[in-house]
Amino acid sequence: MKNTLRTAAASVLFASFLAFGSSAQAQEFKTQGKGKGALVYKSQYKECITGDLTGLAQCVNMTQETYVVTPSGNETSVWKGTAPVELRPKTTLVKDATWQEAGKTYTSRSTTTPSGEVTVTLHYKGNGNGKGKAKG
Repeated sequence: MKNTLRTAAASVLFASFLAFGSSAQAQEFKTQGKGKGALVYKSQYKECITGDLTGLAQCVNMTQETYVVTPSGNETSVWKGTAPVELRPKTTLVKDATWQEAGKTYTSRSTTTPSGEVTVTLHYKGNGNGKGKAKG
């Protein structure tokens, strides 16, 4: 009888460890995913972003801070960097543009401050319906 109780207690303890471990993993995944079904990817990808998007005379080294893809196929990419002193505007420069890559057309907005902070945000509207159901 004692062996049966010990085995049962050990089994319950083991099962609770498994359940807690799975719960902790799911919670960790959720904080990385953030959002209602959207994939949020934090990255440190670096690229020299063209002046066509920033409105500056040459490309600026920038880091992709966030990349988000929603279930409806919409995408948002946020890039941040610092413009060299010789490229910095006297007043805040805002540039709207479009960018084509991999068969997709992105709308973009870039802001460059006199202190040299540059932020470029690119948006791609996936399927146009925003309801979370892909066409096709």
